Amino acid sequence: MKTYQSLCFSHAPDWARVPVGAIDSFHWEAEAPFRPESRFRLCFVKGQGVFAHLWTNELSPRCVCRERDDPVYEDSCLEFFFAPFADKGYFNVEMNSGGVFLAQYGFAREDRVLLKSLTDLSPRVTPLSVQTGWGVECALPCALIERVCGRPFSAARGTYRGNFYKCGDKTAVPHYAAFAPVGAMPPGFHAPEHFATIRIREEEPWNH
Repeated sequence: MKTYQSLCFSHAPDWARVPVGAIDSFHWEAEAPFRPESRFRLCFVKGQGVFAHLWTNELSPRCVCRERDDPVYEDSCLEFFFAPFADKGYFNVEMNSGGVFLAQYGFAREDRVLLKSLTDLSPRVTPLSVQTGWGVECALPCALIERVCGRPFSAARGTYRGNFYKCGDKTAVPHYAAFAPVGAMPPGFHAPEHFATIRIREEEPWNH
């Protein structure tokens, strides 16, 4: 089982200290595979939420979708799936290079519900400036997670589940990559049994 270990901050994330993970397990490839190098970082901030940076060296991304909850997985897309509780469902936030996103919640592929139908709170998605390619920042506020899951969430150290993806259904060369390898299509990326283990520990103070 794939594992990712990161940090919980008591202040704004210090991204230079957050470990980098590789989205490099490719699936369902065509005869002429396209394998963009894609990476992510994930951390928590106490009392604020879950923060993810995802980026890729894809130079000419497809970016057609313009409205929230458009099918951005058809564009060049980076995705963050996160399960905050073992007995609850998981969030999926799928984002194109313009920062347009599709956000849902549920227990499996078949029962996804748009977040905007569950709460007026929203993930925060911002395009990142990267030297080669494109990227996005995604934040899931504690208040959003609490509203949807119906229990307190403080964004603290502990063990969670989730995964990170790069895809593009209607790009010049469709491609499907994951951090933790997934199974067949379907269910594809919506396979929580294949999610990675995410371990979050308290930040360590600098040594002076």
